[in-house]
Amino acid sequence: MFENVVLEKITADKKLLYFEMSKDFYASGVTNSVITNEGREKFFKEIELGEIVKAYFIKCESEILGYCVCCLSASQEACGRVMWLDELYIKPHCRGKGVGKKVFAALEKSDEYDFIRLEVEKDNDRALKLYTSLGYKDANYLSLYKKIN
Repeated sequence: MFENVVLEKITADKKLLYFEMSKDFYASGVTNSVITNEGREKFFKEIELGEIVKAYFIKCESEILGYCVCCLSASQEACGRVMWLDELYIKPHCRGKGVGKKVFAALEKSDEYDFIRLEVEKDNDRALKLYTSLGYKDANYLSLYKKIN
């Protein structure tokens, strides 16, 4: 059904569309985080800069199926650059139809980084099934964070 899936950079003129999907993502229960409109605006500035954040709409033909947000970093452990898949959102009617696999195939073609990391809620069985089927493994780390500003 969704054969020609491509990633298209999210641009300022489509910010509101991205915000709508982002709100749905955070309301869906796949994350415990709460993002305010102010926080969403602040993060969108990083998307526009494009230095460390790469954000893409997932498209097939002219239909937007979802989005993904990737953050670039580097790690000694990874021996180089790392792409952190920060968010992957696929619209409900597009789920279970191979779209996620095609997104990963596109991301894994990059020569900009050598390692992909991601997080998933422990009870998000659907995402865990996808990620493990694609060869992603539990890093056996506990992810900690602290808000400082």
